Amino acid sequence: MKLAVFDFDGTLFPEDTLPFLIKQWRAQAMPLRRFIGTCASMSGMYARYRLGLYPGDAREHMRRMGLERFTRIFRGMDMRNVDAFFEKSAGMIAKRLNAPVAAEAEKAKRQGFHTVLLSGGYQRLLDHVGAALGFDSVIGTALHYTDGRVDVSKPLDIVSGADKLTHLRGRFCDADVDWQASTAYADSLSDLPLLQLVGVPVAVNPEPPLKAQAEARGWRILIC
Repeated sequence: MKLAVFDFDGTLFPEDTLPFLIKQWRAQAMPLRRFIGTCASMSGMYARYRLGLYPGDAREHMRRMGLERFTRIFRGMDMRNVDAFFEKSAGMIAKRLNAPVAAEAEKAKRQGFHTVLLSGGYQRLLDHVGAALGFDSVIGTALHYTDGRVDVSKPLDIVSGADKLTHLRGRFCDADVDWQASTAYADSLSDLPLLQLVGVPVAVNPEPPLKAQAEARGWRILIC
C-alpha cells in the first residue's frame, strides 16, 4: 500500500479552520451566549497570532490552545446538533478549497494511492470534507461525548505536530505501507516529521522555515 497524505489547514484548505468556524457559528445563527464566552477567551491569543507574535513551535502550541478553548463552545450540546453544524460548515469549506491541491488528491487516487486527510481539525468536520472529496481515510481530533452530549471535561487527543505521525502510524499499523513510495502534502514546519517519513514530500505554499528546508532537500514545492 502507498499513501497520499494531505494536511488540511493551509494546504487543502487555504485558511485556518478555527477563525472560519467562529464566523460560521454566527452565520448559522448558533447560540450567541456560547459565542460571546468563547470569543472572549480567545480574542487576545488570536490578536497576537495575527500579528505574527507566535513563531515556530509557539505557533503550533497556540493552535492547540485555540482548539481546546473553542471546543468549550460545544459544551453539553447534542451530538446531532454538533454534527449538523460541522456538515453545514464543511459545505462552505468545499467552496473555498485549494483547487490545485484537491486536484492532486484526485490524481493520487486515480494512481492507486490510498488517500488520507490528516489534520488537527475536528474529526466530524473533516469526515464531511473527506467524504465529499472521496478520501479513503480521515484522521482528525475527536470530540468526547457522554450520554450523547459533548463532554469538555476530558482532554482532547489533538492530531497536530509530531502527534500526526503517531496517529498516522497507528491507523496503518496493520497495513504493509510502502513509505518510500508514499507522498505527503503540507505547509508548515511542524509537519516536517510527516514530510520526512515519505519518499515524495510536497511543500504546499510553505511558510518560510519549511520552504528553506524543502529547497535544501530538493523537495517539490507547490505554489498555488
